Amino acid sequence: MKAVADTGPLLAAANRRDVAHRLAAPLIAGLGRDLLIPTTVLVETDYMLRSRIDTASARAFLTAVASGAHSVAFLTPGLLRRAVELDVRFSDLDLGLVDTSVMALAERHRLPILTFDFEDFRAATPRRGTWRLLIDEARYSKETGR
Repeated sequence: MKAVADTGPLLAAANRRDVAHRLAAPLIAGLGRDLLIPTTVLVETDYMLRSRIDTASARAFLTAVASGAHSVAFLTPGLLRRAVELDVRFSDLDLGLVDTSVMALAERHRLPILTFDFEDFRAATPRRGTWRLLIDEARYSKETGR
């Protein structure tokens, strides 16, 4: 099964001290190349790993992605337009380009989303229905104690 990655699970997988590490790491490893990482998420993850953990973790993450461990999804002009549309439509949520690019990619390819940002992904909706999330709030709470 393919899925679109948001930043939170990637950070948790890279950080053994994160409460969601035991949930995220095996899930991300199991998805392998079927995990699509939008370029916006790739950049945000690199930045956050460098600022919150260390440079070595960021380099290990980028090396794994560059070697094909996961797939990179580049934003086309159409996906960028849709991401901006979602950001404008849900302006009260102040989602930003990273989350809306995840949403645009998932919507275009009808894929589930791997995120721990339940509040925003529940509040914003695609053209039809709701986002399919790989991990729901109940499982996250059960496995992390939060």
